[in-house]
Amino acid sequence: MDKFTFAEGLGETIIKSQHDYFAAGHSDDLNHITNLKRIIVAISEYLKSEGLPENGINTLIDNLRQLCKDPFIDSCLANRDEDEDKKEIKEDSEIYFDYIYEHEEYPE
Repeated sequence: MDKFTFAEGLGETIIKSQHDYFAAGHSDDLNHITNLKRIIVAISEYLKSEGLPENGINTLIDNLRQLCKDPFIDSCLANRDEDEDKKEIKEDSEIYFDYIYEHEEYPE
């Protein structure tokens, strides 16, 4: 098994476990999303230290980030009020997730 395959499988398993912890109500949005970012950053730093190609690392980062974002958005949609527009909640949740991921703080 190559290092990319191993790193992706490990990352997916850790991310799923982290999301399950979040879904059970043990973490708020900020802690959850920043923890997910730390997981991805740690994996990418390890791969860089092993001399793996940057383009492969970037692809893995993008895949893992999307793997983090999708269940977060799904949980936002599942917890929306019936009168709230699904498309609007999805778009707002994506923006919210991306902001916290990039800035490691809540939007103002």
